[in-house]
Amino acid sequence: MELSPLTIYAVLGVLCWAEAAFFLGFVTPGELAVVIGGILASSGQIEMGPLLGVVVSATVMGNTTGFYLGRRWGTRMLQWSPLQRFFGPSIRRVQGFMQRRGEWAIVLGRVSTPTRIIVPFLAGASEMPYRRFLLFDVPASVVWAITFITLGVLLGASWDVLKDVTGTAALLLLILFIMALVIRWVAARIAANRRRVEEVFLIALQVTGFSGVARTLGPGLHWLSRRLNPSLAHGLSLTLSFLALLGAAGAIGLVLSQTRAVAGLALIDFPVLEWMGDVRTDQAVAVARGGLQAFHWPGILAVALPLMAFVFWRAGWGAALRIGVGFLGAAVGAYFLDRFVLEGVVPNAEFPSVPVAAAAALLIQTTAFTFRMSNWGGAVVYAGIATFVFFTVALSTLVAGWAAPSGIVLGLALGIAWSSIVELVPHVLGSARLPPAPEPDSRDASDP
Repeated sequence: MELSPLTIYAVLGVLCWAEAAFFLGFVTPGELAVVIGGILASSGQIEMGPLLGVVVSATVMGNTTGFYLGRRWGTRMLQWSPLQRFFGPSIRRVQGFMQRRGEWAIVLGRVSTPTRIIVPFLAGASEMPYRRFLLFDVPASVVWAITFITLGVLLGASWDVLKDVTGTAALLLLILFIMALVIRWVAARIAANRRRVEEVFLIALQVTGFSGVARTLGPGLHWLSRRLNPSLAHGLSLTLSFLALLGAAGAIGLVLSQTRAVAGLALIDFPVLEWMGDVRTDQAVAVARGGLQAFHWPGILAVALPLMAFVFWRAGWGAALRIGVGFLGAAVGAYFLDRFVLEGVVPNAEFPSVPVAAAAALLIQTTAFTFRMSNWGGAVVYAGIATFVFFTVALSTLVAGWAAPSGIVLGLALGIAWSSIVELVPHVLGSARLPPAPEPDSRDASDP
């Protein structure tokens, strides 16, 4: 808003050009820059005509640059293993469509960010004549520019109305929306790459030395050396619980050590609480506190009891009891620490946060339960949904004024640690009662 019109045109031109020229659109999509340009045009800071000219010309120049890069280095670059690893499906999808309908690929490729970025490069790599490419690229770029500039103008015209109506809620909803997109992207990657995820866990265990420790601790931890192998049935859910427990223990120690230095807390907690107190509205506080009742006493029982009943119906009383002990135990532990042990560490705020601890325990245990009862893809989808619920609870505690960032972190660590212990202990006790596996016979099978 404070830049000169000439600088704005230059920045928008560079972003639109670099989107397809150097694949910058995977980081900053060009339509985002065009929408911002429309918002600035609606406020009168820049002119609509020059804006359209800059966007169209820069987009066509960027596509031309990508076209000639594809013509020169396309074949070798497309076989590059990192590019195939992350964008292989998109590249193959566009290549197939380019071979069948090259002209329509140029036009329809403007709809999606990945295809819009790589279509010019693939067109050059496929030896398409440049005149033919330009004949379809220019009209498609004009339509694309007009569409997103218009969207920016509409958003700019309603900007003042949105600020008056929503206030801070717009920022908080934007944070949740971005978090949902990030979680969805991560979950999709994990669901599509199970073998790679398992390999990462095994490498982490080898690097940290925990697999060797498990093997040397003897029969009492025989289950660990077996269950840390994700290729076994349900092994990955226990691996997740074990690693989550280690991370939570480290986080608890870190947060508790930092609470001894009030200056350290003041750098984060007090400014955040002060800022939130200045910008939040009474309506936002009421909504946040009402929703948090489901993760605080006594409202937490309204969530725990139906959940335990459902788990009992699906998997029996043992699994239901485990869910109840983990979910309710995390809330009880956080409440006890806040009221009787760590009281007053952060004035007028819970430390640790009871709702966050309960939500973290619910995340770990229901995810582990889903891994045992469902397939890999379904479990990952549920884990993403539960993670989004957790972030919503954590953000709501800030809006409600119930916890500071340090209390949220400690509640997260406490909930993960307790629920991981609850998940791991039954397997330890059950494996301790199992007889040792017989030693394999070293003799040849044909030896009488």
